[in-house]
Amino acid sequence: MAQCKIIIVGENNLCRSFMGEAILRGLLQKKAVSDIEVISRGLVVLFSEPVSPIAAALLREHGYVIEEFRSSQLTQEELDSADLVLTMTGEQTERIRTDFDTQTTCMSIGTFIDMEEEIPVITEDTRESYENCFTVLEQLMEAVADRVIGELLPMQ
Repeated sequence: MAQCKIIIVGENNLCRSFMGEAILRGLLQKKAVSDIEVISRGLVVLFSEPVSPIAAALLREHGYVIEEFRSSQLTQEELDSADLVLTMTGEQTERIRTDFDTQTTCMSIGTFIDMEEEIPVITEDTRESYENCFTVLEQLMEAVADRVIGELLPMQ
C-alpha cells in the first residue's frame, strides 16, 4: 500500500500544529497504522526555532513520543506531495488557497471532521492554557484519525 502524507498547518508551527502532528501520529501508531506520514508546518516561519517547551513537556507527559522538533515553513513542494492538508482555522485554509498553487485537498480540521469546535489559541504562556488546547486537539485528532483510516486509506 502506498504511503499517504498529511500536513498539519498552523500559524508559526511552534505549538498547535506541532501538538496536532504529535497527537495524530501517536493515535495512528496506537491503531497500528504505519503507512501514513504526518508532518506539521507553519504559514509564517521566519527562521526555524524550537517548539514551546510547555507543549513538548505536556505531550511527553501524556505519552506522546516527540523528537527534537523545530518549526518549519510550509512549501509548495510539500503541498504538492501531500494527500491531505489540515489547518487550525478556516482562515489559514484560505491563505493556503490564495498563496499557493495547489490541487491538494486542504481544509480546516473542524471542516474535515464536520465539527464546529474551535481549537483554542494559546494567548497566555500558562500550563492551563496549553492543557486546554491539548485536550481539545486530542479529541479532534481522534476523529481525524478515524476518518483518515476509514476514508483516505481505502483509496490507496
